[in-house]
Amino acid sequence: MKKFLPLLLSLLYFSTTNAQEEAIFSHYTINPMLVNPAATGFDEENHNVFLNLRSAWTGFPGAPNTYSINYNGPIGKNLGIGALLYSENIGSLTRYRAQLSYAINFQAGDYKFGAGLSTELHRLQLDNGALLANPELVDAGDFILADFTNGDSQFDASIGGYGEYKDQVYFGIAFPNLVRRRLLKIENFNPKFNFIANVGAKFSFPDKGIKLNPSLMVRQALNTPLLTDLNILASFLQEQLITGLTYRLGSGGAMGLSLGTKYNAIRVLYSYEVFLGDFQQYSGGTHEISINFAIQRKMDPGAKTKSF
Repeated sequence: MKKFLPLLLSLLYFSTTNAQEEAIFSHYTINPMLVNPAATGFDEENHNVFLNLRSAWTGFPGAPNTYSINYNGPIGKNLGIGALLYSENIGSLTRYRAQLSYAINFQAGDYKFGAGLSTELHRLQLDNGALLANPELVDAGDFILADFTNGDSQFDASIGGYGEYKDQVYFGIAFPNLVRRRLLKIENFNPKFNFIANVGAKFSFPDKGIKLNPSLMVRQALNTPLLTDLNILASFLQEQLITGLTYRLGSGGAMGLSLGTKYNAIRVLYSYEVFLGDFQQYSGGTHEISINFAIQRKMDPGAKTKSF
């Protein structure tokens, strides 16, 4: 039976294949560009490079392994640009994603705002060897599976808005899957309205070297139930110690613990999550690690975000 599980997992994944990558990573708390293109280049003092690895449902055959590398940084006075390469293996299915993000930022009194757009190319490919090894699971002449063994590519786009107040409160909303959702409507499906909204606050106690960052995220991705994340991220000793907790509501629920550190311009964050539903008994939980390289920008006198 074990040899069938990776293929069965892949076939099941076809039904939700558009849903996961928009907000699969938990480390959007340190890299909001993962879920909102308007956050691209919002840090006007640094160019940021992120490496991310996520291994979900460890110990379960064919469980997802996800990898990404992305960059975002400011260009000129008001522009931000970003790029992301993403790969995910689940069972016999491999997903690739390439994304370019663009944002414009401006200042209005104590508020700073950003508006962004991402253009994305998604490609899905099924390992033909898995189908040949398990012919009893495949109907002869199944053109959908045949297409996916050759690779299926789709274009998509997202838009978003992001803002901060006095560098103390931040908020954002993004609308993913604009193209794929429209295509589903044309095909007489009626997908739910998709959005990712978040709000958070930053509390700093410089004399004690402590920072606190509570946040809330609500997301309705394509073909998935409504999910709500409650997060708290804290750093001590000038970010030499970083820790955090996440509690997820919806789809059975989940709980996560984060630990990390920062040394000069390098920040590392590791998270471990457990699913609160019955499926957790079949897996060893989910591991995620991010490495952030912050490259300080050479600031010109006129490079600050333009004010209105």
